[in-house]
Amino acid sequence: MSNLQDQELKTILSQILTELKTISQKLHSIDTYLASSSTLPTHIRSEDSVKPAEVQREGVIAMPSSLEIINLQESRPGIFKTYKAIQKKEDWVKSEEIADMTSRSRGLESRYLNFLAQKGFVMKKREKIDSDSRATEVWYRIVGVNS
Repeated sequence: MSNLQDQELKTILSQILTELKTISQKLHSIDTYLASSSTLPTHIRSEDSVKPAEVQREGVIAMPSSLEIINLQESRPGIFKTYKAIQKKEDWVKSEEIADMTSRSRGLESRYLNFLAQKGFVMKKREKIDSDSRATEVWYRIVGVNS
């Protein structure tokens, strides 16, 4: 390829990337609007142990965009391994189960899962172990599964 063709190709790819970013931003705006204006399903109550932002995400099933997933894969490969492991699960899981799948420590997987929950890739909920105890179990699920 000539230098001119390389430059034209780079220009076209740059324009495509810009358009994809614009589309991703618009979809995010739509997701935010829907999450704030829609009514939640009746099986989700405010007294549930799932945090309000996560309840809204579950009600709307706002999955991460392809660009967000690609960015996660390129910028944080360790966390992306955790994301791929939880994708294989269809129900709520604990960090111990993900740690077994990735052959890493439970503590590290817990940190990675909390990061993914904070960024909206997974949902997180806490459940009391006993009604008498303050101890809780933490469960995670990929956004959009079994919704």
